[in-house]
Amino acid sequence: MTLKELKKIRGIEVMKDSTEVPEGVYSCKIGHFTIVAHDPSSALMVKLFRKLSTYRTLFSFFKLACRLSKEEFFRRSLRTVERLFCADEVFFIDTHTSFSSRGESLSLDEIKRKYPKIHIRELKNRLYLVVARERELDEEEDLFCRKFLELAESLNERWHFKEDIHRMKEALKEHSRLVEIQKEHIKRMRIIYYVSQAMRSVYDPNNLYRVILLSLVSERAFNFDRAVLLKKNDATNSLEVVSALGGETRQEHEELKRYLRRRTLRYTDLVQFLREEALTFSFETSFSERLKRRRFYYRGHPIFERVVLRKSTVRVSRDILRKMGYEAEDVLEALRSESFVVFPLLGRWDTLGAVVVDNKFSERPITDLDLDVLKLFSESAGLALENAINYEDLKRKTLDLQRQNELVEKLKNFSESILESLEAAIITLDRDGRITEWNKKSEVLFGYRKEQVLGKRLKNLPGFEEIGAIAESVMEEHEPVFLNFYKFQEKYFNVRFSPLRNTKTQLLEGVIITIDDVTELYRYEEERKKKERLSILGEMTARVAHEIRNPITIIGGFVKRMRKHIDDPETLKKYVDIITGELSRLEGIVREILEYSKEEQILEFSEFNLNELIKEVYVLFEEKLREMNIDFFFETDNEDLRVKADRSRIKQVLINLVQNAIEATGENGKIKIKSEDVYNVARVSVWNSGPPIPEELKEKIFSPFFTTKTQGTGLGLPICRKIVEDEHGGKIWVENTEGGVMFIFEIPKTPGKEVRE
Repeated sequence: MTLKELKKIRGIEVMKDSTEVPEGVYSCKIGHFTIVAHDPSSALMVKLFRKLSTYRTLFSFFKLACRLSKEEFFRRSLRTVERLFCADEVFFIDTHTSFSSRGESLSLDEIKRKYPKIHIRELKNRLYLVVARERELDEEEDLFCRKFLELAESLNERWHFKEDIHRMKEALKEHSRLVEIQKEHIKRMRIIYYVSQAMRSVYDPNNLYRVILLSLVSERAFNFDRAVLLKKNDATNSLEVVSALGGETRQEHEELKRYLRRRTLRYTDLVQFLREEALTFSFETSFSERLKRRRFYYRGHPIFERVVLRKSTVRVSRDILRKMGYEAEDVLEALRSESFVVFPLLGRWDTLGAVVVDNKFSERPITDLDLDVLKLFSESAGLALENAINYEDLKRKTLDLQRQNELVEKLKNFSESILESLEAAIITLDRDGRITEWNKKSEVLFGYRKEQVLGKRLKNLPGFEEIGAIAESVMEEHEPVFLNFYKFQEKYFNVRFSPLRNTKTQLLEGVIITIDDVTELYRYEEERKKKERLSILGEMTARVAHEIRNPITIIGGFVKRMRKHIDDPETLKKYVDIITGELSRLEGIVREILEYSKEEQILEFSEFNLNELIKEVYVLFEEKLREMNIDFFFETDNEDLRVKADRSRIKQVLINLVQNAIEATGENGKIKIKSEDVYNVARVSVWNSGPPIPEELKEKIFSPFFTTKTQGTGLGLPICRKIVEDEHGGKIWVENTEGGVMFIFEIPKTPGKEVRE
């Protein structure tokens, strides 16, 4: 029954919204119409019509859902609900999405902010139907909302099922596609395996070149139209065409393919086809003739540099060639093709060459799978080529080795003759310290025959315990050791321990010990040292006599004056003070001489902060620096610069250097001390603004009794050198700098084994 048919029933009236409804009658709204029943039977009819309309509308929604998508269904059905309820807008909200009769997608909170009056109906806290209008929902409208939500719930399950089916179909398609790709991969891998077998069985490089080209062009293998093989020339930084296979024209291309097809039919095995055809194949085309002896310089080349130096596979297309411009004209002119692939032939360590393939005539696109296969093939072919080249080299070297055996034997005999004729004793040890060589001079010097000592440990021989131990340390440290004037059985020798290395592998194989008898030289050196000591003693005596004579002369003079002024207490006091000062100076001279000449010095090593010691020395001279108006500066790159040394001896070095700096710079000068943490040593520099030291005097100032002062023994800097270098294993030197002179010394932060504690 339609609304028009309902209007014809007696007692029922259909009015517009604007018409006022009479009082005391039953009425209901359907869309923009109000249906009025004037008697009880008519009211029952209207109620039945309204229920029928509700289910009819829901049924129409169900039919819509069968042919529309989810989004389109809700857009159209909610628009129908909006008209049916005379609402401002109707919304449907599920767990993940929101639909509106006007196409909006709002959340529940956004709907509440947009409309002041809404009516919400929900189903299982998952689905919501929101009606935006002022008037409350009546019983039939509420029923409609509930039924609509139930319908939406069942349709959601159906849509989800359809989506699952769709996804399964897509997954099945993708799976089928992947299966086909996998089949193609397996096919290509099988081809690579067979081709690799064929290449590994060939040891002639020229035959191997033909195997590579045949496998690339043959339909049973990789089935490219053309292939060009280039060999790398390191001397000219170029790639030279070794061979090419393919057609210049379509006719040549088809002839080549037919020829290979016929030849292939003779073999059931791809490996046998490639291996045997490579021996006899000689199909020449104008393409291969034209490319013979072509050369391409790869450095700076936009294609070949990437292939050779970066070991990359390069796919070239028309667009890429257009961007490269004239830089790729040589390749374009040679191939006359605008789409090709270049891949390297990779050895273990270097690129041996390159291969160019294309599909000029078949115009079959070169896919990513083709590139992956060519990358695998490039390594296999490169290693096979490297093995073939190495095999050829090995054959040639074997022949050379056979020819050189006699020469080597002669050289061996000659070297043994030289070894036996040397005036020095030569002993060689293996890595276990066992004697492997003992020449004639060794027999003469030490009394052991060669056959007695070969294979024995050197340190087990009587008297050779120390030499054997030093040889073992040389093998551990890998550094040579030299013993000067080493005493052995009442004789003196210069002994050198040198690591014996393999000339090819540079691995340590043992130690060579060279022993020279220097007994006569030692005696001569001792005699020379005695004479030198006598000379130094004479110089020292003269210097000491000179230094002592001055204060003694002064003391003697003032003693005579005291006799003349015996009755003048003031004059006597003044002369006594002068004599006391000269005695102190005399005592200082004697103390310096004793300090320098002392053979042994017992050191007391302790750990301390070197910067604190520098500050202590500054305090000692602070008053004097102030009196002479000398600017003093101190810098450090490590506030806690700790060293292990004899604190008092290092303090003496600092005092001497600062005293010299004060004397050199004079009044109104500048002094700067800087301490530095330099790896395993501590460095201290004392700079003064005094005049530079002449180059010829730089080393002399550290010599005993040399001085540029009018007074002093010249032992201050030699004592500093003795403390720093002999006692602490450090180093001291002087440098002229811009605007002054700098004395620098370094000491290990931790004393080494050679320092005596």
